[in-house]
Amino acid sequence: MWAERLETNPNTMSLITIIREWLSGPRRFGLYDEKDSRTFGAEVVGGLAERSDLTEKDFCNFSPILIDQKWTDFCVGCGKAYAKQATEGRMMSWAGAYALGCKAQGYISEWGISILQVMKGAVKYGTPEESKWPFNGDRNAAADYSKMGKDVLDNAYEHRDGSFFVINGQAGWDQFDLFRAFLNKYRENKVVIQTGADAHNITLIGQVTENGVVKLYGPDSYGLRAGKYRLGETRNGFRYFTREEVNQMFSGYMAFDMERPLAELLVAYNGKAVKMADSNDCFLVSKGERHFLKNEAIAWAHNTLLFGDNYVFTLSEEDFYKIPNGTDAKFEEGPNRDIILRILEKLEKVALIEGK
Repeated sequence: MWAERLETNPNTMSLITIIREWLSGPRRFGLYDEKDSRTFGAEVVGGLAERSDLTEKDFCNFSPILIDQKWTDFCVGCGKAYAKQATEGRMMSWAGAYALGCKAQGYISEWGISILQVMKGAVKYGTPEESKWPFNGDRNAAADYSKMGKDVLDNAYEHRDGSFFVINGQAGWDQFDLFRAFLNKYRENKVVIQTGADAHNITLIGQVTENGVVKLYGPDSYGLRAGKYRLGETRNGFRYFTREEVNQMFSGYMAFDMERPLAELLVAYNGKAVKMADSNDCFLVSKGERHFLKNEAIAWAHNTLLFGDNYVFTLSEEDFYKIPNGTDAKFEEGPNRDIILRILEKLEKVALIEGK
């Protein structure tokens, strides 16, 4: 009980984290950066981050109602509850999000689970509304998913995430710019980034400039009780991070209302050419859409390698139409356009490119 009383003091929370890490190691107690090679990269949804995705203007993807995790280790559940709050506009159960994250990993951790597990739980089982699984003061009971009745599980299932994606490293980008580019790219979707540092969840919701310094910020899971941490400045329940601090954070995760069958198709065929079985028309799958390839010159510019049968994938009509239709692929947007253009000029075949 001494630890429970001590944790109600926001100035000692970081000390408690350090003690737990020292006693049991980060993989047993507290948040750690668990990775899975099967996790899809965020670029399959809307393409790689581009400099045009960055803005110097302040923005916020939603206005959160602060959550207080009390003395529990449910910070990742709070992060998921914030993310669901953004997309659903209501208070969601942070204890329930944590419990279903434990269900996804197959057991109840003694202290803390990874962001990856809570993301898996939200896709597979969902997140219940706050009224369906409120925190009652008993940490172990709140984390025990086997005690969730059918009504709670059914309610959670109604609020499932469609898919989740990890923000991978990208050549020429640091994590700070990647995070703020993806936050800005999906502002209309009210997407937030769930990450972590120092065995504690961090939820990023927007960007603000203070004294000429651009920072990323978001609500803390201790709400107004949030104290001092190694990274970031805490004010009124929100934490603010500089570029240097963001670059020390864990992998970032985003959830989308994208059903798994579509997500799997985008991952399987991202950057590749596809067509239906009874059609010769080919399409490039890129940025979460299929883009019509008018001719081989355009295909070569995009490196889809249509000159080899092994690079063209034939889909069923059902799967083909699951992929949203995008604009026609343009020659000038292909990464190999300059090389192909020189070849076409040498062969006097520039007319293959529409508009030339």
